[in-house]
Amino acid sequence: MPTKKTAKKSTAKGSAASKKPVSPVAMTSGGPLTGKVTKNKYFTTKQLKEQLNRLLLLRERVTGEILSINRDSLSSNERDPSLSDQGTDTFDREFALNQLSNEQDVLFEIDEAIRRLEKGTYGICEMTDVPINIERLEALPYVRYSIKAQSEIEKGMGSTYRPFGSSMHGM
Repeated sequence: MPTKKTAKKSTAKGSAASKKPVSPVAMTSGGPLTGKVTKNKYFTTKQLKEQLNRLLLLRERVTGEILSINRDSLSSNERDPSLSDQGTDTFDREFALNQLSNEQDVLFEIDEAIRRLEKGTYGICEMTDVPINIERLEALPYVRYSIKAQSEIEKGMGSTYRPFGSSMHGM
């Protein structure tokens, strides 16, 4: 009987050891990110792997910033309210929430770029289907659009997007 237990233990260890290690890329709401690069016709495998490394480093940095913002927000809430101005606290909280929202948006874009790397569509403009300039990808590895397409998008926003509403026109 003891030999069977030993055999079961070694089998369990063997099956756990035979499983592939978990990727350093985190699981997100869109499913697991494997970090595998699929070649496409515009970029070499080496370029794509370099971009994946950039994205993973950026993802790690942004995740750290998110954790830092959360930690700082919690520590500021533990202060004695009599020692600080309520208006300043409100401003600080709103600033931290805006910063957190921006960092989460970037994290989402990074994860989407990693998915595009996995599908073989990375570096291809989602609007025009032309390759995005590699220098642009090196500067912003998670971009979805070529410079020309991004410019068109921003021009389109300019005619319809008014950050202060229509009340500012008469001034």
